[in-house]
Amino acid sequence: MRDLAGGRVTRRDMRREATKAAVLEAAEKVFLSQGYEGATIKAIADEAGVSPGTVLNAEPSKAALLMAILSNEVEIIAESVEQMEAALSGGLTDRIIALLQIMLEAQSRNSELFAAAVGHSWMMADPTYQAAFDQMELAWRPIRRVIEAGIASGELRQDANPDTIIAVLSDQFLGAMRAKRRSEYEERPIVSLEDRVRLVIEGILTR
Repeated sequence: MRDLAGGRVTRRDMRREATKAAVLEAAEKVFLSQGYEGATIKAIADEAGVSPGTVLNAEPSKAALLMAILSNEVEIIAESVEQMEAALSGGLTDRIIALLQIMLEAQSRNSELFAAAVGHSWMMADPTYQAAFDQMELAWRPIRRVIEAGIASGELRQDANPDTIIAVLSDQFLGAMRAKRRSEYEERPIVSLEDRVRLVIEGILTR
């Protein structure tokens, strides 16, 4: 058997990938049931039915396990946002809100994991955590395209900076994520996010 790059895939390779998948699945279960802080490598190993050493062979640390799980989640979110982008119509503000809502709903399904990554990224400069946020650019690309198209068409001010707009929207998005984790009413953070995004975008719309 050969992989897509033309190299031979051995049974050992297949077992290694299967073991890694089992470890990541176990890590996700433990993170969600015990919380990221409370989770231990031993607990993950017990859940997966392997030794702690095998867990660390799959990923070198608890943080790396979290990032590997989130990497898969980000790919799924990015795909959903891309599909939504192709189906959208209407004004620029409405399209951006719709894309952000897809992201909010998707991340909320694993909010414990994303919250752990966000919290640690604020407390320490760790390239392991930063890698997850760099990858989130995949999910933000459709929103960036909407913004850049709005500038090109004249719907947005010509002096608008896409990077600055994305940064501001990202701050509003993280605020909505925090609110959604704390709120008893799921719709309120989404409404709050919509109000804040409209305020931001309407400030740079051309009249």
